[in-house]
Amino acid sequence: MNRTIGIVIVVLAVLGLALYMNAQRKMGPTWNDGTFTGESQRDDNNQYGKVELMIKDGKITQVDYEEYDSQGNPKGESYPYQLAVEAQSTLEERLIETQDPEAVDNVSGATSTWNKFKEAAAAALEKAEQ
Repeated sequence: MNRTIGIVIVVLAVLGLALYMNAQRKMGPTWNDGTFTGESQRDDNNQYGKVELMIKDGKITQVDYEEYDSQGNPKGESYPYQLAVEAQSTLEERLIETQDPEAVDNVSGATSTWNKFKEAAAAALEKAEQ
Protein backbone atom coordinates (compact mmCIF):
# COMPACT_ATOMS: atom_id res chain seq x y z
CA MET A 1 0.00 0.00 0.00
CA ASN A 2 2.73 2.50 1.00
CA ARG A 3 4.74 1.49 -2.04
CA THR A 4 1.76 2.17 -4.35
CA ILE A 5 1.22 5.59 -2.81
CA GLY A 6 4.92 6.37 -3.25
CA ILE A 7 4.81 5.37 -6.91
CA VAL A 8 1.71 7.49 -7.51
CA ILE A 9 3.39 10.51 -5.89
CA VAL A 10 6.52 10.08 -8.03
CA VAL A 11 4.46 9.71 -11.22
CA LEU A 12 2.45 12.83 -10.40
CA ALA A 13 5.61 14.78 -9.62
CA VAL A 14 7.22 13.76 -12.93
CA LEU A 15 4.04 14.58 -14.84
CA GLY A 16 3.79 17.99 -13.16
CA LEU A 17 7.43 18.76 -13.95
CA ALA A 18 6.94 17.75 -17.59
CA LEU A 19 3.88 19.98 -17.93
CA TYR A 20 5.72 22.90 -16.33
CA MET A 21 8.75 22.49 -18.63
CA ASN A 22 6.51 22.27 -21.69
CA ALA A 23 4.70 25.47 -20.70
CA GLN A 24 8.02 27.27 -20.18
CA ARG A 25 9.30 26.11 -23.56
CA LYS A 26 6.19 27.36 -25.34
CA MET A 27 6.42 30.76 -23.67
CA GLY A 28 10.04 31.34 -24.65
CA PRO A 29 11.44 34.83 -25.08
CA THR A 30 9.32 37.64 -26.47
CA TRP A 31 10.89 39.31 -29.48
CA ASN A 32 9.75 42.48 -31.17
CA ASP A 33 9.07 42.33 -34.89
CA GLY A 34 11.68 43.89 -37.15
CA THR A 35 15.20 43.39 -38.45
CA PHE A 36 18.03 43.11 -35.94
CA THR A 37 21.78 42.74 -36.38
CA GLY A 38 24.43 41.31 -34.12
CA GLU A 39 28.16 40.73 -34.28
CA SER A 40 30.44 38.23 -32.62
CA GLN A 41 33.66 39.15 -30.90
CA ARG A 42 36.77 38.88 -33.04
CA ASP A 43 38.58 35.58 -32.66
CA ASP A 44 42.33 34.97 -32.32
CA ASN A 45 42.70 35.48 -36.09
CA ASN A 46 40.78 38.79 -35.93
CA GLN A 47 37.82 37.24 -37.78
CA TYR A 48 34.20 37.80 -36.80
CA GLY A 49 30.64 37.03 -37.82
CA LYS A 50 27.67 39.30 -38.41
CA VAL A 51 24.04 38.22 -38.52
CA GLU A 52 20.85 39.94 -39.59
CA LEU A 53 17.63 38.43 -38.26
CA MET A 54 14.13 39.20 -39.43
CA ILE A 55 11.45 38.62 -36.81
CA LYS A 56 7.74 38.52 -37.63
CA ASP A 57 4.98 37.67 -35.16
CA GLY A 58 7.65 37.03 -32.53
CA LYS A 59 9.43 34.34 -34.57
CA ILE A 60 12.69 34.32 -36.51
CA THR A 61 11.65 34.13 -40.16
CA GLN A 62 14.87 34.98 -41.99
CA VAL A 63 18.56 34.76 -41.11
CA ASP A 64 21.46 36.22 -43.09
CA TYR A 65 24.89 35.38 -41.69
CA GLU A 66 28.21 36.53 -43.06
CA GLU A 67 31.67 35.87 -41.73
CA TYR A 68 34.56 38.28 -42.26
CA ASP A 69 38.29 37.68 -42.49
CA SER A 70 40.95 39.65 -40.64
CA GLN A 71 40.90 42.35 -43.34
CA GLY A 72 37.14 42.86 -42.96
CA ASN A 73 36.33 41.13 -46.26
CA PRO A 74 33.42 38.68 -46.43
CA LYS A 75 34.55 35.07 -46.64
CA GLY A 76 33.53 33.78 -50.04
CA GLU A 77 34.65 31.52 -52.86
CA SER A 78 38.28 32.59 -52.50
CA TYR A 79 38.42 31.78 -48.77
CA PRO A 80 40.74 28.75 -48.36
CA TYR A 81 38.57 26.85 -45.86
CA GLN A 82 35.33 26.37 -47.80
CA LEU A 83 33.73 24.15 -45.17
CA ALA A 84 33.35 27.22 -42.95
CA VAL A 85 31.72 29.16 -45.79
CA GLU A 86 29.35 26.30 -46.66
CA ALA A 87 28.34 25.91 -43.01
CA GLN A 88 26.89 29.42 -42.91
CA SER A 89 23.70 28.53 -44.82
CA THR A 90 23.21 25.39 -42.73
CA LEU A 91 23.45 27.42 -39.52
CA GLU A 92 20.94 29.94 -40.88
CA GLU A 93 18.42 27.16 -41.59
CA ARG A 94 18.95 25.56 -38.19
CA LEU A 95 18.28 28.82 -36.36
CA ILE A 96 14.98 29.26 -38.18
CA GLU A 97 14.06 25.68 -37.19
CA THR A 98 15.11 25.90 -33.53
CA GLN A 99 14.40 29.60 -32.80
CA ASP A 100 17.28 29.45 -30.29
CA PRO A 101 20.99 30.04 -31.02
CA GLU A 102 22.01 27.68 -28.21
CA ALA A 103 19.93 24.88 -29.76
CA VAL A 104 21.65 25.14 -33.15
CA ASP A 105 23.78 22.05 -33.68
CA ASN A 106 27.39 22.38 -34.75
CA VAL A 107 28.43 21.70 -38.33
CA SER A 108 31.28 19.20 -38.33
CA GLY A 109 34.54 20.90 -39.24
CA ALA A 110 33.20 24.42 -38.72
CA THR A 111 33.25 24.86 -34.95
CA SER A 112 34.75 28.34 -35.06
CA THR A 113 32.05 29.48 -37.49
CA TRP A 114 29.38 27.89 -35.28
CA ASN A 115 30.64 29.71 -32.18
CA LYS A 116 30.72 33.07 -33.95
CA PHE A 117 27.26 32.45 -35.41
CA LYS A 118 25.73 31.67 -32.01
CA GLU A 119 27.34 34.73 -30.44
CA ALA A 120 26.20 37.06 -33.23
CA ALA A 121 22.65 35.64 -33.21
CA ALA A 122 22.39 36.00 -29.44
CA ALA A 123 23.51 39.64 -29.72
CA ALA A 124 20.83 40.33 -32.36
CA LEU A 125 18.13 38.65 -30.26
CA GLU A 126 19.10 40.75 -27.24
CA LYS A 127 18.28 43.82 -29.34
CA ALA A 128 14.97 42.24 -30.38
CA GLU A 129 13.96 41.85 -26.72
CA GLN A 130 14.35 45.56 -25.94
